[in-house]
Amino acid sequence: MIKAGIDLGAGSIRVVTEDDGVVLDEASMIAIDEKGNCLAYGNEALEMKGVADPQVRVLSPMQDGRLDFELLGKLFDQLFYQLKLFRMFQKTVLVLSYPSGLDSRDVEQLKEQLLQMGAWKVYSDQEIWVSAIGAGLDVSLPVSSCVLNMGERSCDIAVFSRGVIQKQDKSADAGLRVKNAIRRWLHDNRRMAVSQMTLERICRSLGSVVPRPNPRQMEITGVSTTDRTARREIITENDVAQALGPLCEEWALWIARFLQDLDPHQQDDVRMRGIVSCGGTMKLAGLSNYLQSVLNCPVYVTEDPTMTVTDGLSILLTRME
Repeated sequence: MIKAGIDLGAGSIRVVTEDDGVVLDEASMIAIDEKGNCLAYGNEALEMKGVADPQVRVLSPMQDGRLDFELLGKLFDQLFYQLKLFRMFQKTVLVLSYPSGLDSRDVEQLKEQLLQMGAWKVYSDQEIWVSAIGAGLDVSLPVSSCVLNMGERSCDIAVFSRGVIQKQDKSADAGLRVKNAIRRWLHDNRRMAVSQMTLERICRSLGSVVPRPNPRQMEITGVSTTDRTARREIITENDVAQALGPLCEEWALWIARFLQDLDPHQQDDVRMRGIVSCGGTMKLAGLSNYLQSVLNCPVYVTEDPTMTVTDGLSILLTRME
């Protein structure tokens, strides 16, 4: 029997198997021509975004919390063929994690699509649930555990107790808002526009929410918004921290409101046990400490915040008979 977990996100898709661990970590993108034929998928498709050829479209199967099942089918066809998840004389069991904003009807249709493609059984649950498992929390305990998942396009918080979600909320896109905030800062303060790839580089190299006495810096290239000429600029971690300041305040206010709406016993549990956080956005330097100071509550980050959901899928696969 083949056992595999699929972490389906709007920004990325990861696949893990019981035998080999993580076997795929790619952008959730597909490039198609004017006839709808697949030209590339994953990171290769992402690199084609913005190419001059008008006959090439690079799309994500998940937009605004809805699935394009035709595109998703083309993406799955490529992935499953590459990974050989469906084989003759072997049953394949899939465990699927999905963003909380996905409509329940879409989830059921997605499971049916996977069954029609060859899966023997498909189990599914929200990313926030699988995150809690990947973080090593025992959510069956009679005390409240709080999990914060801030990914590329999903931002969820939930309180678990006795094996159920006691309270849950979601906010606007986390990772995308980081890039948009930096883009706006560059436009307003440096009068320049940069590519999506440059924004990715800035986030990876200079992503920080607190000023530093000796900030790292990097040179970026872009286009002047005043005369459309090419230009170069040096930006620092402190520039990025300034750009992200209002966004961090917004996140802290959202979490604070969530905590205030808990009952007193839940509040006491969370303030004593803390918030366990994960998701790629939590890799921003200083974010957990900032939230901890504002919320007056411990905020812990999982060992590898970008892979916590995948870790949860791996744990679930080992528990399956």
